[in-house]
Amino acid sequence: MSKKYKKKILSEEHKRKIGEASKRWHEEVGFSEETKKKFIEARKGFRHSEITKRKISEANKGHTGGWNKGLTIDDPRVRLGIEKRTNTVKRLYAEGLLKPWNLGKHWSEEVKQKISARRKGKTYEEIMGKDKALAFKKRLAELGRLKVGVNNPMYGMFGDKNPHFGKPAQHGKHSFRLDLGHHCRSKWEANYIRYIKWIGKSYYYEAKTFEITLKDGTKATYTPDFLVENTEWHELKGWENRSKIKKWELFIQQYPNEKFIFIDRNKYKEIERIHKYIIPNWEF
Repeated sequence: MSKKYKKKILSEEHKRKIGEASKRWHEEVGFSEETKKKFIEARKGFRHSEITKRKISEANKGHTGGWNKGLTIDDPRVRLGIEKRTNTVKRLYAEGLLKPWNLGKHWSEEVKQKISARRKGKTYEEIMGKDKALAFKKRLAELGRLKVGVNNPMYGMFGDKNPHFGKPAQHGKHSFRLDLGHHCRSKWEANYIRYIKWIGKSYYYEAKTFEITLKDGTKATYTPDFLVENTEWHELKGWENRSKIKKWELFIQQYPNEKFIFIDRNKYKEIERIHKYIIPNWEF
């Protein structure tokens, strides 16, 4: 019987029926978990012989790729495979059987600076592509909505009820300027400090926090941006109309003996126009 069927070529219809029957059997009956474990144990440590490897190599000669070569994600077979792999990975992560390769690893300061320099001045679309940038922006918007209004942990904490009342302002690591040796909230602030140093004046950044009273009687705090030459306070505001409560105006009213200089967008742009190509490390 073996010799009788050895060289017999099956028709495509016959192959299709065998495939459908095999698939139906696996879906409706299938191997038990115990049998599957036995298969796995039996195959552990198994290695093909050199002869078998050579036969496989000869049989594959002329094949230019796998069954899915040239197919796109629009093909249902490809899409099904991607969905299965995605679900498997999610399950393994949830069960703790799979962990990110970079878990517990941290970028060195050198690598952080290289990444920052490579991305500087680029849009999300330029960094990650149009589709990924759109998805990323949507995600940011969703996260932002989760932190507004009553969902904001600082909701209702005004004036002296705020846990940061009277404390120095906190800064993120990404705003540290090496040439200045401290943090800045923006490139405008950093550039203005460079300008102050360029004209030979001394400064202290956010040197003191003042207590002020808002129009409704609520207590609040105000920290001017710079103390220059220990005699005058400088405040830099590129978008002064964006602030509903203009604390600097209340500061001027409530501390009339303090000398105060307000640097608006026009004044900053005039400084930038003259000095941006002269002062070292100017940020554009």
